[in-house]
Amino acid sequence: MSTTNSLSLGTYPFCPAEITTTNVFLEYETATGPAVYAECLECRDDVNPQ
Repeated sequence: MSTTNSLSLGTYPFCPAEITTTNVFLEYETATGPAVYAECLECRDDVNPQ
């Protein structure tokens, strides 16, 4: 999977890892708009990028 077309979604709150669209495993709609959950590849933890 190529990461050249991935967009940054933010960073993991407990490490400097960048979360990109290639890390997303769940997308959903909320009252305020779309939201996602992604996996931090450095920490191997699930995050809600901010």
